[in-house]
Parts: sequence; C-alpha cells; structure tokens
Amino acid sequence: MNAAREARRETDLRDWRTGEGRVLGARIPPPRDGHLSAAVPPGLGPERPPRDPEVSDRFWTLPNAISLGRIALIPVLIASILAWDDATLALWLLGVLVVSDWLDGKIARLWNMRSVWGERLDPIADRILVAAVPVTFALAGLIPAWIVVVLVARDLLLVATLPVYRRRGLDPEVTYLGKAATFALFWSFPLLLAGHAGVPGGGAFQIVGEACLYWGVGLYVWSGGIYLWQARNIVRAVPLRRVRSAAVGPSDGV
Repeated sequence: MNAAREARRETDLRDWRTGEGRVLGARIPPPRDGHLSAAVPPGLGPERPPRDPEVSDRFWTLPNAISLGRIALIPVLIASILAWDDATLALWLLGVLVVSDWLDGKIARLWNMRSVWGERLDPIADRILVAAVPVTFALAGLIPAWIVVVLVARDLLLVATLPVYRRRGLDPEVTYLGKAATFALFWSFPLLLAGHAGVPGGGAFQIVGEACLYWGVGLYVWSGGIYLWQARNIVRAVPLRRVRSAAVGPSDGV
C-alpha cells in the first residue's frame, strides 16, 4: 500500500513539474524557476512565467502575416454577404479564412516560427471570425437570430468564470467536446453558403450545413454546461491563491 502511494505521489509531482497536472479538469501551471519546494509555494515566487526557448519575440513572421491577413479579410467577407450579396465570393473568402487558420499554425510548428505575437494574434483572429460570421449570417437571414443569442450567451458565461481559475492560479482546460462544437460550427457556415451560392448539389450542401449548425450549437451549449460544472467544483475544492506579501523577499537561495 505504501509503495503504491509513493508511486502515485511521484507521478503527481512529475506531472506538476511538466505542467501536466490537473485539478478537477483545470491545468496546473508548471512550477516557476524549475524547482518544487514547499518553502516557495505557487504564487509566492518570482512572477516571471517560464519561457519556451523555441518561442521568439519576432513580430514579422510568415504565420503572423497570415494571421494579420485573416483579420483583414473578415470585413471583406462581411461586405460580400451584406453589401454586395455575392455568396460565391463569400464562399471563396470563407474557405481562405478556414484554410489559413490551419496553415499558420502548421507553418509555425514545422518551420519553428512560433512567437509570442503569434500566440496572441491567432486566437484574436479566431474569436473575431467566430463572432462576426454568425452575426453576419443572421443579419443576412442565412441562420436564425436565436442561434447568435445562444452562442454569445454561452461565451459570456464562460468569460465570467475565468476569475475563478485566475484567482486560484489555474488555467481552464479546453475539452474535446468544445473543440468538436467549434469544428461543427466552422463547417456549417461554408456549407450553408454553398447552398446559397448556386453550386452544383447546393440543396445537399444546405441540408448538411443545417445539420452541422444545429449539432454544433447543441455541443456548444453542452460543453458550456461542462465548463460551468468544472468551475463550480473548482470553487468548492480549491482555495484561493495566497496574495504575494510585500514582506516576502526573493526566493533566491531557498
């Protein structure tokens, strides 16, 4: 029994050191300064987060340029749907946006072009696209307006739970259910556009697009409920992180 307990303890410590530890579905950040010491618990050490040596500070990289181009194309996509009423152009633009979202990350990993700016630009571009496309589709009458209300309400609820994790030094864990919901929603929009663009087989694209849309909305709501349940359990099980005291000196030599 003691041997099993010690083995489990070593596994927990190893997971924490590598940043793979979990508390009720939330990721525990790796220890600062590369050490694990009871004398310097998380939150009391230096506030310098560990830097991955492969992540640079460069701004002008190919992946970042692709992300900036994706952000610049989003207003053109909106105009092609609402102002120009050109479903074919909108379909091509949306395809470019979806492919570029996959391409910038692939290039960054394969050619070692990961950067701090890239880690910021890519999520910003994704969030703008995810917010702009449903609203634009609803204004154009391509999807019901209540779907936009549901998506926005779900995201606002999740944003409201972020302080629960931040005040405890944890990072919310993205679930595969949430990723599946986003994937289904992303596919539904080009399929719906194809149905309105008059392409061959447009009726079939319309049916599949509507199926993906409602399936994605259902998964989106379901995953949102799971995130709320995890945040509730975190509040009950994990105490607030101790605020760093001014009396606590540097941890060098501890």
